[in-house]
Amino acid sequence: METQLLSIDEMLETAFEIFYEMAEDNLDYDDLLAYQERFDDEGAAVAVKAESDWESHVAFEVDREVFVEVRIGLTSGDTLDDVLVRMLISRDPEQKFCHMLWKRAAE
Repeated sequence: METQLLSIDEMLETAFEIFYEMAEDNLDYDDLLAYQERFDDEGAAVAVKAESDWESHVAFEVDREVFVEVRIGLTSGDTLDDVLVRMLISRDPEQKFCHMLWKRAAE
């Protein structure tokens, strides 16, 4: 029997839940403050095909039918121009997996 994959809307909802739980510990204070102040008007999440660099971050071959990349950040117009986190999330409800790449302040 084939597993029913979660919808993109379900993935975006899950991504926001994880983001809110972890943002305070992983974002630079200024980025977190900007997001909190501007979220209502400019906050967004988009699901895209997983970029090719994920294999180097997770050390396995990413099945792009099962995994989706979600980006959360701030927009200007229709463009997500300040990406605060990139998330690789499994759409398979039996194989929960999430790996996050947070925006970091310039050191």
